Amino acid sequence: MRLELSNELFFAEVEQLISQGESVTITIEGNSMRPWLQNSKHKVIVKPLADSILQYGDIALFRYKGKHILHRVVKIENDKITFSGDGNIGIKEQASKDDVIALVESIITPSGRVIECNSNEWKTKSKLWLALPQFARRIILGILQRL
Repeated sequence: MRLELSNELFFAEVEQLISQGESVTITIEGNSMRPWLQNSKHKVIVKPLADSILQYGDIALFRYKGKHILHRVVKIENDKITFSGDGNIGIKEQASKDDVIALVESIITPSGRVIECNSNEWKTKSKLWLALPQFARRIILGILQRL
């Protein structure tokens, strides 16, 4: 049985669970984190940020203009954090540290494999993707979109 909730209700519950120190599993919706996270195929486990220091390259759940977004940290300056989706070349969101709700702890692939975000495998993929020039990422995303 599948239960559908509005995003508002769903994320209110997510925020409540996170505030109680719980981890929450969320199914990815949307294509902004392609190629690593695909719409309705991947899941992420988010955990409270309280025990972690947010770093460049981390993926976090945050509030932005009334929405909840799951994107990668691309810059940290004092209280301002800049995020971008891996598939959103050139589009960035800025939020304060208070807007960050949770940190992605692990990723569950469509096959059920769990990838820990602090693993060397994930950190290497993330660093390589972020190191690519924007034009190279655009080409890769364009090819993947046609497959």
